[in-house]
Amino acid sequence: MSRRWSAVVGILGLAGLAVAALTSVDDIRAQALPNIGALGLALVLQFVALAFAAQAWIALFPPDADRTALARGIYTSQLTKYLPAGGLFQAASQVAMSSQNGVAAAALRLPIFSLAAVVASATVGAGLAFDSDLPGLARLLAGLGLLAVVALDRRVIQAILRLARRVSHRIPDPSTVPPQRAILRCYLAHLVNMAAVSAAFAVLLGDLTDVDLWAAGAGFALAWAIGYLILPLPSGLGVREAVLVATLPGLATGSLLAASVAQRVLTLISEGVLTGVSHGRVAMSRRRAGASGEPGEPGGPDVREVPKRPQVVDSAPT
Repeated sequence: MSRRWSAVVGILGLAGLAVAALTSVDDIRAQALPNIGALGLALVLQFVALAFAAQAWIALFPPDADRTALARGIYTSQLTKYLPAGGLFQAASQVAMSSQNGVAAAALRLPIFSLAAVVASATVGAGLAFDSDLPGLARLLAGLGLLAVVALDRRVIQAILRLARRVSHRIPDPSTVPPQRAILRCYLAHLVNMAAVSAAFAVLLGDLTDVDLWAAGAGFALAWAIGYLILPLPSGLGVREAVLVATLPGLATGSLLAASVAQRVLTLISEGVLTGVSHGRVAMSRRRAGASGEPGEPGGPDVREVPKRPQVVDSAPT
């Protein structure tokens, strides 16, 4: 079943990648992109960001879970977000690709993973509190983003589940929530992910215009969070750009859009490369398991040595 889901999600991912690539080609032609040095540095940061996003997902599963398969699931599911209703497709794909650990287990961890991502972006976005170009109220609201960390308390998550179970008993039991340490590891990995992707945007924008890099990175983090929450839109396209225009006043809209388009292209490249690499690692792992014939591994014979019973010799005198 997992291979079937992998094939389905893989096809959807390729379709999403094609849609995003075609859209980006038209946008690139209308923009003056950053120089090759800025693009190269931003691409490295995008790879770092996506790698830590995978670590955030893996952190929520038990230590004996297949880390390679979980990484493949997160990378492949990223490509489906570019389809119409992309956020919903991505969520379903991420759960399906992690179903080898149990569909219910993956479905429970997805909201926690998403919550940690939004909290991490709010943490980085709180840097706008130091941006003197913004109104006082906007700076205050940005600073309050630090309080969002409270939502990652395991007791808070369990209390929400208890309330939800009053409406539907299909909601997982609160006792199945991952340990607090796992939730915090997920948040910290998301924090590195968001810091890296925000820095990539700041590098791209800073190459196009004179801008406060700290404010640019924080503004991107806030724009990312709002775009992430708009599930029906493909990867929040259009929403992030609108938020960036609001959080970085005084900058030319053309520079913001050019940096945003450049980062979208770099994101596509990093997602495509890491998806291919992760699928290759899973295939190699299966081939090695098949060659060694390890029990229970795909392709390997399930051979178990049955211990021989000791022969009983009747030594009584005849």
